[in-house]
Amino acid sequence: MLRIELKAAQSGQPGHGELTVHGWQEGSDALELTVQRNQDGRYLGENGEWDTSPSWHTLDGLNLVDEKLSGEVGPWLIDPLMLDPQMAYMLQLRNEDGSDKGVLRILGSILSSKAAGNSTHDEKKVERKAQPVIVPVLPEVLPEPPAPEPEVISAPAPEPVVVEAPPAPSPQTPVAKKGSKLPLILITILLILALAVAAWWFLLRTPSTDIAPSDTPASVVGAMAACSSQALSDAREDLSFIQACLKSNPSSEQVLEVIAVAKDAKRCGVVQRLYAHKAQSGDAAIAYAYAREYDPAHYASGGCIEAADAETAMYWYEIAVNNDPDNQDASQRLEELKK
Repeated sequence: MLRIELKAAQSGQPGHGELTVHGWQEGSDALELTVQRNQDGRYLGENGEWDTSPSWHTLDGLNLVDEKLSGEVGPWLIDPLMLDPQMAYMLQLRNEDGSDKGVLRILGSILSSKAAGNSTHDEKKVERKAQPVIVPVLPEVLPEPPAPEPEVISAPAPEPVVVEAPPAPSPQTPVAKKGSKLPLILITILLILALAVAAWWFLLRTPSTDIAPSDTPASVVGAMAACSSQALSDAREDLSFIQACLKSNPSSEQVLEVIAVAKDAKRCGVVQRLYAHKAQSGDAAIAYAYAREYDPAHYASGGCIEAADAETAMYWYEIAVNNDPDNQDASQRLEELKK
């Protein structure tokens, strides 16, 4: 079984990628390629659409060195794959010497050729925004504001200010004694207020834990609800549910539970996409479960997998073992299928 990888081209040009095939032993002359997606079993056609019958595409410009076939591919392959990069794709190569196949693994982010047009359009928009807009100021268009009318302020005749000097206190008037009591009164009031605040703090204040409960459980419940059997039942569109489910970063157990419900509901698009996305992202438990779906020893008819496929099972077993070397069953089945 081949190990096939696709990543962005070194040139960075949208719509172009670098295809690498490990384990190819049949030469690089007259190569042909067919692409099948696992959601519905359809094949990539000549016009970029997905047909029920396989179409063989000529592969040019690939070089073979030490059983490693590599080269650049263009929009005819990149654009259809980038419509749904989380989908699992089976690629089969052939020439006059033989044929072999493997599951495609997409590495990193790859832009379709349509991204180039959008980028140019955005740059033009930015350029237009960057140019200053000069608006000529025409005196005849913008009338001068009317001069403010002078305010007529009738100033009254100044009246003589009579400042009455306080009578000099007689020796018998206790003015100094009354003024000396004011600071004492203020200090007494402040002490009473401080004692009242202290009494409220120590005797009447309730613990803060009774007033503001933690909101952590609610956030956890919200994340779990986005990827649950109930959310799947409420969702009308598979794609919107899958996006919300994966965005909540669900656990392997949550994903497997949703996959089981989706199988019963015959929502195979949910099953295939959740399996492929989580397995390719390195979830060993999901990759192991996906491998068993294709494993001839565990395959069950009537589900979302049309037929057992030992090579596809080997691919997912290999991912499971790479991310969880302690999975003895996956390692054993991988060795048995290679015989």
